[in-house]
Amino acid sequence: MQEVLRILDANLNRAREGLRTAEEYARFVVNNAAALAMLKTVRRGLEGVIEALGPAAPSLLAARDVPGDIGVEPQAPAERRTSNDVAQAGIKRAQEALRVIEEYSHLVATGAPALAAQARYALYEAEQCLFAQAPHPMLARLTREPVMVIVTRRMCHSSWRTLLEDLLEAGARVFQLREKRLSARDFTLYAQQFAERARRKDGLTIINDRADIAYASGADGVHLGQEDLPIVSARRMLGKGALIGLSCHNLEEARQAVAAGADYVGLGAMFDTRTKVVTKMAGPSLLGEVVPNVNVPVLAIGGIKASNVGELGKAGAKHAAVCSAIIRSRTPGKAYRDLVDALRSGTKIEEPESLPTTEVSP
Repeated sequence: MQEVLRILDANLNRAREGLRTAEEYARFVVNNAAALAMLKTVRRGLEGVIEALGPAAPSLLAARDVPGDIGVEPQAPAERRTSNDVAQAGIKRAQEALRVIEEYSHLVATGAPALAAQARYALYEAEQCLFAQAPHPMLARLTREPVMVIVTRRMCHSSWRTLLEDLLEAGARVFQLREKRLSARDFTLYAQQFAERARRKDGLTIINDRADIAYASGADGVHLGQEDLPIVSARRMLGKGALIGLSCHNLEEARQAVAAGADYVGLGAMFDTRTKVVTKMAGPSLLGEVVPNVNVPVLAIGGIKASNVGELGKAGAKHAAVCSAIIRSRTPGKAYRDLVDALRSGTKIEEPESLPTTEVSP
């Protein structure tokens, strides 16, 4: 029995160490609150196993024999290149230890094996939450679309319904609703109607800033700013199926956004714009630094129009988010197609005629 206690003691330590390694990765590297909570649950389950060992539990420490353990000879660890490698190794170490505990605890306490098995299966789920890159149900659709159209009703020269129909007819399928002046009630009702109409043609509707409006209206996602709700909180509110984007101004912010779970990033401002106050000018050159180094769509944003979008295409942009150059145009469908063509070809196109900003009825 002394040998069995040594086995249990060694593997309980191994499981704790592996779990802690993975927890630190979830907490400090990828900011995955869901995975962190699941890992903590596994650790609590491990404590339950120790309690279930009953009278044998106090004997574990006394059974430890480090000098006499032939398995403690220093060994070169397997190569670790990234923090992801370290965390995955920790998870696997904890899983193996839990299996050993499950098997050998049969010899000590009848209630312990089932608890060890529960902890092991919970750890499998935590591993999936932490590392699995499951395909996003709507991300493929977003990735296919080169231009996201940002809609602010007061800037449109006609009603939003007419604008939406024109753009859907022209092939636009991704829209972001940016409304700073509407009440929460009015914004929700408007977003509900917009999203319903867009879905008839397989269109996606994303809400700017307001995760609560996205949730209440049943929109397809939210686009957040650096000072808005954290991505993990928005994800908790909207669920796994929602699209979540984040505005970024440099490579570090983009990497942090991806690590936190962003499905795409908006990078800007590319050019000066009157649509919103610009505090950080990124410029097209930043695209070459960011696009190759993140594994999510990067949407160039800020002051983009037909005459300069080709410059972004040459700099590496495959996606752009555009507001006034489309929604203020007398021919928004044509403006959209021209922007798509210029982005893809890297050429300059004469700007379509647009109207001055006016207030229009809902």
